This record gives sequence, structure tokens and C-alpha cells, in this order.
Amino acid sequence: MVSLSHRALRELILGFGGLDLAYTEMASAAAAASGSIYEKWYLDAGPEPERTILQFYLTGPERLDEAIGLVADKPVFGIDLNFGCSAPNILRAGGGAAWMHKPEAAAALAAQARAAWPRPRSLSAKLRIGEEEDYGALLAFCQGLVGAGVDFLTLHPRLESEKFRRKSRWDYVARLGRDLPIPLVGNGDVKTWSDWKARREEDAPAGVMIGRGAASRPWIFALIRGKEADPDFSLRVDLRETAFTFLDLVEKRLPEDFHLTRARRFFFYYSDNFSFAHHIKWKLENAPDLASMRLHLDEYFAEVPGDRFKIETN
Repeated sequence: MVSLSHRALRELILGFGGLDLAYTEMASAAAAASGSIYEKWYLDAGPEPERTILQFYLTGPERLDEAIGLVADKPVFGIDLNFGCSAPNILRAGGGAAWMHKPEAAAALAAQARAAWPRPRSLSAKLRIGEEEDYGALLAFCQGLVGAGVDFLTLHPRLESEKFRRKSRWDYVARLGRDLPIPLVGNGDVKTWSDWKARREEDAPAGVMIGRGAASRPWIFALIRGKEADPDFSLRVDLRETAFTFLDLVEKRLPEDFHLTRARRFFFYYSDNFSFAHHIKWKLENAPDLASMRLHLDEYFAEVPGDRFKIETN
């Protein structure tokens, strides 16, 4: 969720409601400890820090204590260690899913984080299945983290090499959830209310994380909450207003250097709500600034007025 789970998108989602917990963008512990000008934006836990988790990635343990010390007084829900990112540059540097090749080192890192972050029930880690389908190795890796004091885990059930290819293997979530003494959250391919309901009923995770699906449909958590209470619940969404609210939040909450990258990333997913998704996606991807994005959106809705409002039932 790099370039997606920033404050502007979280604030947009919270405006619809229904969200329990959110994560910040992945911040480098070493860069934060070194005073990087960008890490403060990655670690901005607003607008509701009490249900926001600060996410760190590391390539080694050297500056973990310093990084945690910088956020120790923040009124956030917790901190998360990323052992699941499969981006090539992160893997080459020894971060993200590369830690799953080093289970003892990963457990030692988690124990170090536990000592530096003593708040109960608020230290977590994210991971994938691993380099290959080996349930025993995955379970042993997780047991090492449990022994180190991690409070809950999130599993994205794909292999390190698959990124977002192939369907998520939720049977791993179900099995691991039964075999671990701490809560396990599942993540992957949850895009609708029906997806969420199926995963909750069939695999019984402690929670369901929604990533890219929330960029495409920032109202999905509100829809899920509504459908839980009333199966006939529906939500009327103003797609233009939502898009413009997002752009306003990007300008208000993020540094100018982030504006285009974050907006383009968001609209790559959000544009799927439009009848002519490829057309508007191309225009927004190639817009030179946010003002041009607003112009393209207004032109689109003038040409396709029927796309302005969407009734969501699933």
C-alpha cells in the first residue's frame, strides 16, 4: 500500500465510516531515525491516531530503537513490522519479505521491537506465505514472532514471488489462525461485501484487511457495516464529489512532492468505478497537476452524467 495508505486516503475513508483500524504508509525505520524530511509524512497518523497503526520496514536492527523512540509518545493504536512487502527494491535491500528467509533474525527483531514498544496488544507484523508453499516453515516463522511478543499478525496468503498474481490462498489463513495462540488477520482479494462475508464465514480470521479494494471503493467499510446490520442496505455514492474531496485532502494533508504520485496511484484504482475507465484513467495518469485532474473529471462527468452517482449493494 505504498503511496496509497497515506493520511488523505485514510481521511476520505473515515469520512464514509465503518473502519476499525488503518495503517500508515510503510516508513523506513532507518530514514526516520536519520531525520528524513519525508518520514514525518509517512508517520502522520491523523486524523484518528487512536485507530491507526504506524508501519515500519527495516533492513536491519540497528536503528529500530531510535525509530520507535521517535513515536513512543504518539497516541496511536500501535506499530507494525513489515515482513511481507515483495517490491524488488525492498527485497534487494533485505527488507519486507526478505526477513522470512531469516526466521531467527526476524524473531530477534520482533523481540527488540517488543522491548522498545511495551504497550499491550499493539505490536503487529505483516507477512506472506513465504518463498514457497511450505506450511511448516510458515508456522515456525509465526511461532518465532509469537515467542518474541508480537500481539497479532496479518497474512497476505500469496508467495513472495507472486506479488498480486494468482488468487489468494485463504486456506492458509484458516489453518494458521487455528494453529496460533494470537489473533490472525487475513488479507487479499476482498473487494466486495460478499467477499468479506465469505472470508469471515469460511476462514474465520480475527479480522479482514482490505487494501487496494478500499482505494477503488473508499466507502467499502461503510457498506460492510450497513450490510451487517441490514442485508438490504445500499449506499448512494457521488463519484465526482468523492474524487474532488480526495484531491482537496491531498493538497491539504500531503507535501507538494507527493501530490501527483498519490493522486495518480489512487485514480488507477478509483477509475474502475467509471463506465469508460480506461479513458479517464489514461487522462488522469498523464495530467501534469491536480488542477488538470479536476478539469478532466469535470469534462468526463459532463460527457457521461450517468456515472456521477452509483448505488452500491455489494
